[in-house]
Amino acid sequence: MGKVKVSIVRTHDPYDGVSQAIGYLNLGGLSIRGSDVLLKPNLCSAVPPEVAPQVTHPDVVAALIRYLKGEGARKIYVGDEPSWGLGARFCFEKTGLREVVEREGGEIVYFDETKRVRKKIPQGRIYKSLSVPAILDQVDLLINAAKMKTSLMALVTLCIKNLYGFVSFRDRKRFHRGTDIGYALLDVAKIVHPDLNIIDGIIASEGLGAHGGTARSLGLLIASRDMVAADIVGTQVMGFNPLEPVANQLALKDKVGVEDPEQIEVVGEPLEAVRTTFERPILTLVHPKPNVEVRPGGICQGCICRIPRIPPHVDAQKRYGVIIGRRVSFPQDQEFDEIWCFGDCGVEEGDRIAKKFPHLKGKIKKVRGCPPLDWWREQTVEKEFRRATP
Repeated sequence: MGKVKVSIVRTHDPYDGVSQAIGYLNLGGLSIRGSDVLLKPNLCSAVPPEVAPQVTHPDVVAALIRYLKGEGARKIYVGDEPSWGLGARFCFEKTGLREVVEREGGEIVYFDETKRVRKKIPQGRIYKSLSVPAILDQVDLLINAAKMKTSLMALVTLCIKNLYGFVSFRDRKRFHRGTDIGYALLDVAKIVHPDLNIIDGIIASEGLGAHGGTARSLGLLIASRDMVAADIVGTQVMGFNPLEPVANQLALKDKVGVEDPEQIEVVGEPLEAVRTTFERPILTLVHPKPNVEVRPGGICQGCICRIPRIPPHVDAQKRYGVIIGRRVSFPQDQEFDEIWCFGDCGVEEGDRIAKKFPHLKGKIKKVRGCPPLDWWREQTVEKEFRRATP
């Protein structure tokens, strides 16, 4: 295999930067003229970019639509299914993406409303098959417009992670719990093959992402025909070892793109000139309220990140116990007004404790799920997104 190009462009102007970033690449047999194109941004939340920098910026999407139209694309679709089951219509509206797509002459496809088709996954580790939007089979080209940000579950959210938006929330939420997600992502990468990848790092996001990070003004766009190569370079730009993300390790092992980082040729800005250090996702592993006592038992990442928000409402006059995980050491001599059992493991442990100490049964509150993402969305994320937007 020859060299695989990844371009890096310094810019705060996406309209000029997109053309530059793509221009550095050898598009070879990529024929845009007369093609129907699907553009997939990262639309993970329902807040505009000036409030939270976690979505692909509307101006980057607009710049890509203009570039594709200038190259003679026949029709340009823009689609995604947001996380948390928030609803694509709601998120396209609140982020400003709907206005931009309509202004530039694109057509929105709401993945959570559109027709889907089921595809078998060759040698799938997590999924044997998946339903994906039918439009994937109806277009000629797929453009993957990812966002540069840190992620609690995957360390980084770049091109490979952006593919999860093709999977329905129902199918993806079971594996949003740590290492599992990297394996799930590579199953998706075996059936979804972007023709061009852009990483929006003009205003990136660092810290406790992928939904609650802090804005980082970086002024970069990264582009490549090869999403694995783009992610390896993007991970390095963020200051991480490119082999740290599970998805990157598996992508090289499964040969879904570039097979060796040594095969990557960086064009445009040199990598060393733009490499920086992003703040890692740092969890609060101790409940901030003095009247909430957490009793852990080997917690996985899917539940561990919820510690500061269980229970969702804390009365200063009450004492709370929180059980997460299995084989919890529970103090029978402590008095609790409520005992919250979080996740399927915590609920199972709560049942064991109630059987052993029958007087506690009436105090137990159960939150089922592995992880309980539906409960989490209803109690926290959805309310916060709606408050954050007019």
